[in-house]
Amino acid sequence: MNPNRNVPCVRCNTILLVATSAQTVQVQCPKCGIFLQIPGVSNYTAPDDLDFEALQTNYPAAPFPTQQIDRYKHQTAASPQHGPTAPPHYAHSRTAPRRGIPTWIYLVAALVIVPPVLCGVSGVALYFWATNRGSSTPISESGLQNVPLPDALPSLGAVEQTFASGVTTHFVRLLGDPTVAGSRMTMRIYIPAGTHDNQSLPCVLVAPAGTPLIHGVSVDPSDSYHDETLPYAEAGMVVIQYSIDGAMPASAENSDQIYLKSLPLAYQKFRDAGAGIVNGRNAVEYAIKKIAIVNPQKIYCAGHSSAGSLALLLAATEPRISRCAAFAAAYDLESRMQEITSDVTYRMMLPGIKDFVSESSPLNHVNEFRCPLLIFHALDDSNVPLEHAEHFRKMLQISGKDATHLRVTGDHYTPMIETGIPAAIDFFKR
Repeated sequence: MNPNRNVPCVRCNTILLVATSAQTVQVQCPKCGIFLQIPGVSNYTAPDDLDFEALQTNYPAAPFPTQQIDRYKHQTAASPQHGPTAPPHYAHSRTAPRRGIPTWIYLVAALVIVPPVLCGVSGVALYFWATNRGSSTPISESGLQNVPLPDALPSLGAVEQTFASGVTTHFVRLLGDPTVAGSRMTMRIYIPAGTHDNQSLPCVLVAPAGTPLIHGVSVDPSDSYHDETLPYAEAGMVVIQYSIDGAMPASAENSDQIYLKSLPLAYQKFRDAGAGIVNGRNAVEYAIKKIAIVNPQKIYCAGHSSAGSLALLLAATEPRISRCAAFAAAYDLESRMQEITSDVTYRMMLPGIKDFVSESSPLNHVNEFRCPLLIFHALDDSNVPLEHAEHFRKMLQISGKDATHLRVTGDHYTPMIETGIPAAIDFFKR
């Protein structure tokens, strides 16, 4: 038996020679310099749903696209910034650049039927798949209604910040069981100025935007994310900005290796939280149980871009949401994320990703909406094409849903700030 095996570098696809007897070995790619943790040979079997015939012609030269993470929050248009390579999302181009397919790719289909030691699939992807394998639990079957909150919910506590308008913020941490989805989340809560009777004010739930919809995002004390939250509070509504399980570590921003190592666990936590639905529901629970001035009959949700997609999911699955405003949301995730769900490496690294994307796509929940919706989209949005919003509008119309559609000029972000949020405030006050 050949004591060595060929393993491709996950960044540049250079073939590395690695001893099969090694339990774990760290090697440096001589071409691009990245350090790779290569696992030893394991009892590997390919996932049942992989199409190896398609793999021969569709597998990219490098397992991970070279597009940069798009952190579009507080920008007028989506633009790549310095950071780790990441799944394509919210980018100007929907097609990642491809290079020529190396010869070894054509052998993959044959290799999977011979002893695992000869398998030529990326060792790094194999390691992630072997240590994280499992299947995605569909949102509709995950029992999210029964996810418990921590036994003792903390109070609002001390004032964190007071704005010139008199609005105050409070930072709240839930410190429940870390193995239970949504039990360790953070919230920034905005309280309108003045004194208020019990159950007298509406409440708006807003999650942070800027994720590729395969991992979550944190809410930290150092964040200054007020543009999309403060206007509601100044209009007389309690606002809860809440974290989404599966946030990536800050160190992943500047390290491909840390990003790739962290992504499988972040995805698992995000998936277990139902793409953030658990976090939204826990925010509803906290509002009702711990903020006496909140009217439980007037709980709304809003969000921009990826947070708009979550707002729509929450409106479709949480009966206590009475109105929803979605700004430039991603409506059809199966179409938008096709490159990820059809890529063999991602499907090994992120178990059940294809089913999960289907279950978390707002377009697949059109029949479940029970509350009025505001669907806001800019005509020149280079991030989420207008035709996606128009298709979603038609599906809502066919299903007889109560939806208001607002179209304005401009790109992805600024119109939401200038026109969208004021329109949402009027929509919530009707």
